[in-house]
Amino acid sequence: MNAPPQVCRSGHECPAAVAAGLLAAGENWTDAVQAAEQALESPVCRANALCVSRALGTLVCAGELVAADAHSLALLEERPGDLALAEHVVLAQACVARRTGDLARCSSLLDLLRHNDIAAEIRPVVLHSTVELLIARGEPREAEALLTHGADGPLFLAAEAAVAMALGRPRDALDGSLACGREAGVGNPAVLPWRSLAARAALACGDIGESLRLALEEHTAAARWGEPRALGWSLSAVAAASPPDGEDLVVYERAIRLLDMAQARMELAEVLCDYGDRLTAHGKQAAAHEIYTRARATALDVGDTVLLRRVDQALCGVAAPALTPVEAEVARFVCAGLNNREIAARLTMATRTVELHLTRVYRKLGLSGRRELRATRWAWLHEGTLRTDRGAPGGACG
Repeated sequence: MNAPPQVCRSGHECPAAVAAGLLAAGENWTDAVQAAEQALESPVCRANALCVSRALGTLVCAGELVAADAHSLALLEERPGDLALAEHVVLAQACVARRTGDLARCSSLLDLLRHNDIAAEIRPVVLHSTVELLIARGEPREAEALLTHGADGPLFLAAEAAVAMALGRPRDALDGSLACGREAGVGNPAVLPWRSLAARAALACGDIGESLRLALEEHTAAARWGEPRALGWSLSAVAAASPPDGEDLVVYERAIRLLDMAQARMELAEVLCDYGDRLTAHGKQAAAHEIYTRARATALDVGDTVLLRRVDQALCGVAAPALTPVEAEVARFVCAGLNNREIAARLTMATRTVELHLTRVYRKLGLSGRRELRATRWAWLHEGTLRTDRGAPGGACG
């Protein structure tokens, strides 16, 4: 950050370089986005592939995905014959698709780049993104093969660590992600979340203390930047390394809300599955079943076959709660905000009978009472996915 500022040909400080510097520092999100927008409105920067790459990259890492995509389309229409510029723009579009969980579009865009003699500065990003896609498809050996061609740099080390984790070598993944962090010199997890990968690898190695330290450090850095995706992903690492004391569930729920807000569906699917595992460990089988169901739908939508298999296995071990039709109806009315007397009037039964039904609902669902039932806002109470004694809907186990 002490290097002299770069200048455009106009002689003024380059706003794209300013944006990239703020992004790398992981601070002043507002100023970084403003500088990136200024660069993309400047005719001088718009004609420079490196400036375009820096500006679009800043918008992507700031979570301004709609703006990044809109600028990308405008640039391709404006300069259809500029192949050097097109490479950087297509890469930005691929990054937008990856961050929104559109893996099919991301894959097709990366294929366009991989089949061309692309610029050296974007090759590491294309390699790292392609490795992520292959791992999500359940092809870690193919991803590993891509890394045998020889390369260096933090993104290469991050790709190696991700492959090691996928192949069940957490110690190698931990060493690789730490090496990535040492070489990167970038503290912003929105650019490269190496600490989160290291935290998960350390947890898999049984080093809970180191995992929590790395996760908290990552979350502190993410909070300085303030982008929801980075915040949610770092929080999920904190939750995973936290003791099962009840507060861990609160942290998971915050992480899920942030990832949902950021439309980070790939990360959301994984964190939902992790949350389901933790709910199961807490003995909250009904809540875990609902969360796994949501994780499965998200993984299926994204196209993450590895996570889909994991969720299906988890669902096979967690039975849907079996409420009677009357119990399910009482639960729905509670979630709608009705009190016991109002429910009794709706169902033409005594208030005491409603109370007895609710007691059985709480016991079966592993809930402490009315407040927790309302707070869950479980979709199955309204969409008919809750199993009753009249039958169960089709699930992952058949």
